[in-house]
Amino acid sequence: MQQRSENIFLMKSGKNNMFDSRHYIPILKWKRAEQDALKALREDQKKYITPLIQFVMPKNKSGETDENVVTKFEEQLPQLPKKIIGAWGINPVFIDVSLLYTPSLKAKSIINISLGGNKLGGIFIPVIYLDDDQKIKDAAYLAAKEAKSGVCLRLICPNFSDLTKLNQDIYNLLSYYRLMEKDVDLLVDIKETECNNIKYIKYLNLSQSILNLSKWRTFIFASGSFPRNLSKCKIDEENLIPRIDWKSWKEQINYKKVKRKPSFADYTIQYPIYEEVTQFYSPTSSIKYTLEDDWLIIKGQRRKYKHYLANAKLLVKDKRYYGKKFSYGDEYVDEKANHFEVYIKNPLIKGTGTPETWLRAGINHHLVLVAHQVANLP
Repeated sequence: MQQRSENIFLMKSGKNNMFDSRHYIPILKWKRAEQDALKALREDQKKYITPLIQFVMPKNKSGETDENVVTKFEEQLPQLPKKIIGAWGINPVFIDVSLLYTPSLKAKSIINISLGGNKLGGIFIPVIYLDDDQKIKDAAYLAAKEAKSGVCLRLICPNFSDLTKLNQDIYNLLSYYRLMEKDVDLLVDIKETECNNIKYIKYLNLSQSILNLSKWRTFIFASGSFPRNLSKCKIDEENLIPRIDWKSWKEQINYKKVKRKPSFADYTIQYPIYEEVTQFYSPTSSIKYTLEDDWLIIKGQRRKYKHYLANAKLLVKDKRYYGKKFSYGDEYVDEKANHFEVYIKNPLIKGTGTPETWLRAGINHHLVLVAHQVANLP
């Protein structure tokens, strides 16, 4: 077994401790709405945010083989680092390739994206899993060593079925790559929180048994409670969905059993498990608006884009609306609410917005609100 060495991954910024529990890690797919939601953030709004970007395969058109889709993604690789920095800047960002198709593509993507970002002045931190193929781990190690970025170890629920084995596997991984805990961001991701906080509490408590928990560069706990779809929400009624992930985190971080407080991570206003087939579904014309402890869903009908305007009009009159100056997303809502009367008189003017632009606005509002909540905890 190779011996671990000191400071081989000291970040080029000169900082080894990236952030504490008063920090927000949104988990976002690398799609246009998410990219634009990040890009619309002001610099002061980014202060308490470090996004984790998950890359997904391009849409598989009818008759197109997986091989063709892989080739299409590979062709995009050289441009990705520049696009990421264009959307986020040179601040640290986590890079996750787990949703790509093959180990070879994942390894190639880690190298190209991480090193490409480094050359442009960014800090791209590759994310690995305990069960990753060896070539993926090797690629992440090589990229992190070259870029002096460190790596992120992402643990999932099955990893916690045997704590003794988990800690041994972690030790083996660190030893093999000569890593210290302070070189690594530790991310525990339980995906769905389900309908209560029982699962959340279970895995947060289990995570406290990870060896040397206080020594990891950062400690992050991720989950998501936004539903798979809005089928249970009703049109012309107020629909409130509890932000169980957020409320559970707030309740648990100050318990005496918590040895180290984790940073908060979520999946914003999207279901935490990626389902590729949903790329082809047409969503309802609904506004998803994050409140302090809930999501307000103002539901519209499928493909009835005019409902966006009518619902925006309702939202800006709601006392829970944060006001157009709060975020780009809120400014967008206000703009569409004002456009409602014009559109009703002449629908040919258009300007209703699309599922993509409304998702962009909803995510942007969510990012700003959660970052504000995390930074201002008592």
